[in-house]
Amino acid sequence: MTTGTVPYLDKPVSRIVCGTDFLMGAAPNNTFAALDAYWEAGGRTFDSAHCYGANSNIFAAWTGSRGVRDEVIYFDKGCHPYGRKRVTREDMRSDILDNHRRLERGYTDFFVLHRDDPEVPVGEIVDWLNEFKEEGLIGVFGGSNWEHTRIAAANEYAQKAGKQGFSLNNPNLTLAENVRPLWDGCLTIGEEGRRWHAETNFPLFAWSSTARGYFAGVDDPEVLRAYDSETNRARRARCEELGKKYGMSTVQMALAWTLSQPGNIFALCGLRTVDNVKQNVEVTKLKLSPEELRYLEFGEQ
Repeated sequence: MTTGTVPYLDKPVSRIVCGTDFLMGAAPNNTFAALDAYWEAGGRTFDSAHCYGANSNIFAAWTGSRGVRDEVIYFDKGCHPYGRKRVTREDMRSDILDNHRRLERGYTDFFVLHRDDPEVPVGEIVDWLNEFKEEGLIGVFGGSNWEHTRIAAANEYAQKAGKQGFSLNNPNLTLAENVRPLWDGCLTIGEEGRRWHAETNFPLFAWSSTARGYFAGVDDPEVLRAYDSETNRARRARCEELGKKYGMSTVQMALAWTLSQPGNIFALCGLRTVDNVKQNVEVTKLKLSPEELRYLEFGEQ
């Protein structure tokens, strides 16, 4: 498993971050087997969130049974909008402490805000997160579904105030263009944001990097509403074609496109089976050329 680094964290972070939002729905024989396989492959970073509910309890059962709870790097999220805006000091603290109880660990390596609320000044958010850091509740922090300009503004404030800034951005980044957002409030990073990450090398943790199974040809109506288009069908076909060169699947090539983007790129992946783990780890060994990246996205130029 290849790793990378993020500001303010002195641990290597796995390029493939293992999701845990599927554990309740996974086949019983696969639930712990996939987590074991990821661990054996050198993966140490796991994605969790307050809105994952009882999935976090199952994950805690795995970390406890394997004796690895203190070795895991937790990429945990809070402030999901349960019918209202929840980017508040009180909701942050509540979600952090709830997650600690569910995960049976009193510290979160990463705390990531699941949504932004542009009406809340970034300075206030930075102040609150530094408060939780100083209390020993969290380590580093970032934003999911945030505009890169808001993160840049937050870090500008932090630098002037002598405080810790954001360590990462966690948007959707996938080869498939969004026809419509998967969920309200979700953000797919655009060309300007991609350029900013390439120029600054600021860590980007991509969610849904393979478009929730679109590149595997799933017929889920929700996925098709979000991604199915002539453009995306052509991109999927090019992934299949280029995959033959490397002996990889269409899904693997879509993930390779994300991980090969210029910058400091990571990907959150739902690894439901041992085979999923093996295939995703294999992708981390491949770096697509700029020409191949352009071909997958735009076709022959």
